[in-house]
Parts: sequence; C-alpha cells; structure tokens
Amino acid sequence: MDFPRAITVFFAAFLIYLAAQIYLFIRVRDYARSHVRDEKRRKLLLGLTGALFLFMLYPLLWRAFFGFRAYEPYPWPLRGVLAFWVVGSFGASAILLGYDLFRRLAFRKESGTISLQRRDFLRKSVGVAATAPFILSGYGVLLERRRFAVEHFDLPVNGLSSSLSQLRIVQLTDIHLGPFMPEEELLAYVEAANRLQPDLVALTGDFVSTNSEEIAPCARALSQLNARYGVFACLGNHDVYAGAEEELTRLFGEKGIRMLRNEAISVRIKDTVLNVLGIDDLRWGTPNLARALRATKDEPGEVRLLLSHRPEVFPEAAQKGIEVVLAGHYHGGQVKLGSRPESFSIARLITPYAEGLFYLSRRSQSSRTAAKDQVLFVSRGIGITGLPIRINCRPQIAHLTLRKA
Repeated sequence: MDFPRAITVFFAAFLIYLAAQIYLFIRVRDYARSHVRDEKRRKLLLGLTGALFLFMLYPLLWRAFFGFRAYEPYPWPLRGVLAFWVVGSFGASAILLGYDLFRRLAFRKESGTISLQRRDFLRKSVGVAATAPFILSGYGVLLERRRFAVEHFDLPVNGLSSSLSQLRIVQLTDIHLGPFMPEEELLAYVEAANRLQPDLVALTGDFVSTNSEEIAPCARALSQLNARYGVFACLGNHDVYAGAEEELTRLFGEKGIRMLRNEAISVRIKDTVLNVLGIDDLRWGTPNLARALRATKDEPGEVRLLLSHRPEVFPEAAQKGIEVVLAGHYHGGQVKLGSRPESFSIARLITPYAEGLFYLSRRSQSSRTAAKDQVLFVSRGIGITGLPIRINCRPQIAHLTLRKA
C-alpha cells in the first residue's frame, strides 16, 4: 500500500467535507436571517446549529490529529450517527451547491412572474431533493451494512489438474468483530459459509476492531467453520493495532484454524498438492514473502495460494510465480457511486486493487495472446471500519472456484 498516498487522499477528503460543512452552516445562517424575525430565536437556532456541526466534526478532527491507531474517546453509537451525518450532509451540500450555481447561471437575466414561479418551484424541489442523501445514509447505516451477499467467482489457473479443478474456496475478510459485528452476527456469516460446503476456507485478516477483548468471541465463532481441507488465516492491520497478533495465533490454533505468518502449508488434495501461504500485514506487520515461499520447497505444490490482508503484494507475488492471491482490506470503499466493482469510491483513489478480480501475465504484456497466469481476488469483506455504513457495497461472502484456464 502506498501509505503516504492514502494519507493524502483522506486529508483531501476531510478538507472537502469541512468545506461542505461550512457551506451548509452558511446556508442555515442565511435562512435564519431571512425567515426568523425574533433575534433571540435566531441566535438560539444558529447556536444549536453551530454546536451540532462542531459535535459532528469532533471525531474526525480527533482522527486527523491523532491517527487511526489512537484511542476513540467517543461512544460507539456516535459513530452510527456520525456516518448518517457525514454522508447525508455531504450529499445535501452537493445538491444545494449545484442549485446555487444553476440558479445564478440560469436566472441571471430572467425577471417577471414566470421566472419567480420557476424559482419558487425549483427552490422547493431542491429542498426535497436535499433530504434524499440523509435517507440514503440512514439506509446504509441501519440496513445495507447487515445485508450480506454470497457472490460466486471463477479463478482461472493455467494447466490446472482435474484434482484441483472445481476446488471450492470460501473467503471471509475484514470481520472487525466489535460493536458493529457482534458474535451472534458473525455466526450468521459462518452458517452461510458452511452451507456452501467449501473445500477450503480463507480468512484474510482484520479479525478484531480495537482491543484484545474481541479475540475470544471472534475465535469462538470462527471455530464453527467447516471445510474439507481446512481453515487458513493471515493477520491484518487492525489485529496489529489491537496488539492481538500472538493471542489470535494461539487461540486460532487451539480452534483448528491455521494462522500463517510468513509461512506455508502443503495440503494434499487427491493426487496433487496445494501450497497455502500467508504473510503479515504489508504496512504494520513484518511481511516476508520470500520466507513463506521457502517453506514450500519441501513439498512444492501444483498451485500456490497466497493469503495477504492487503492486495498490493500482487505484482511481487505474480513475479515470483504465485498463481492465486486472496486479499481484502479496502471493504470495496464501503460507500460507492454504483454497485459494480469498478464504481467510484475513495478506495479507488488509494489503490488499483479496491475490489474484484485482477490478472497479470507471465508472458510479455505486449503479446495479444498473453495468458492470464496469475489472478488476484479482493473481497469487500463483511465488517466495517471508520464509519459504520455501506452504500452500494454490501458485505460479501466470496465463493471462489478454481478452474482450468
């Protein structure tokens, strides 16, 4: 991950959001001056509005000054209210600003009764339209972040044997067990995954949200996963933030989940071998892909499957001949302009691998017949971080099938 780039994107987004809040406050102030004649009521309205805006800025300012690893001094229900306000107010400000610009351009030279009627109609219509982003954000906070989807993808691998062809893998990632992912909700995901009858389960990091108290319930729920050839995992950045690496590794091991920390394990499937590799988080862990690859020399597999929390390892992994990489981390952006994997989100400004399937070829990139030898799949994950909201970005259980390319 290009971390400085991520910081730049989030800082720019924060400045745009701040400008939107200032613009909305100015709109409220102008409305109060023209419609509230009583001075005391006007001052009270503006005071309450200003307090609301500052209250909603406080958590974001805290994060801006102290970073993502800092202790959260505000209660978790506020995060839901904050998500509702951030998305709703930003959308409302965009609509109102667009109306202001249109009004100045369209009505600059118009006058008379028809123009006044048109202005009144547009003003009322825009007022109604400005409430739509709040309705959408409420849906994202209360409903969509819980409405998970089971989605099926084929992972093409060149020269795949019949023993590995049709191998079924279920991937769960970015669980973030905590206030917005209680144990009973995680169990619903586990039950849905088990219904798919996977041959193998891949867990690609961020099991907890903020603290070590979330480790035990997470491990307890994930221990219910059933897979023919086993359940394998790697660590994510939030697991490091919470200081949970060692305890997660130990407790997962006791529950039958193999945590791969720059390691590999050979899984015999019929008359062939699948190497499953896992590395630590690329930014906050101590990743060592070379060490994981060395662990496959004793029993080289037909296919090497790499678990990495962040997808930016893909070019290096492809260069070293790893056929399949599974990753997460970006949650698909959580809020997108459309439902397709390529739809715009903030995540797409940070990484080329925000969500979905990606390919690299061993052959010359200029060759028109280049085979897609390496494949990366990046899941949207099932949990949330930051703002507890998802819009056009439902939680995802990925059902992946290896197929001969």
